[in-house]
Amino acid sequence: MNMIAVNVLISYGNGTAKWYNETSVPSNWNAYMLTLYLTKCEVQSVFYGPPLNEHFVTSINGVSNHDSVSWSIWILCQGQRAWAYSQVGVDLIPLTNGLTLAWAYEPSTPGNPQPPLSGAKSVGSC
Repeated sequence: MNMIAVNVLISYGNGTAKWYNETSVPSNWNAYMLTLYLTKCEVQSVFYGPPLNEHFVTSINGVSNHDSVSWSIWILCQGQRAWAYSQVGVDLIPLTNGLTLAWAYEPSTPGNPQPPLSGAKSVGSC
């Protein structure tokens, strides 16, 4: 099985953030499988079957969506050195060697999500 190395940030929205750098995982995993692995399955989600076949993550490591605060997933665009809010569900994010993702627990601001690191640059897409 081909293995790849990926990086993930989990930012809890209260100043606490944890990096998982150079995590070696199978190349056929998606971002949801990676999240389960990193959190030792401490993830709660709602699964939407066909035609979507994807999970909506509602809790990571005991921190649950509440009122207008929820989890969002971001992709680091290496070339632009900026974060892009994922336009697809976590199950649809394929993993590639060197990929950097971030989960951010933040206020839901439709149309204006904030990047996972304070002061970081964001772009519409990679």
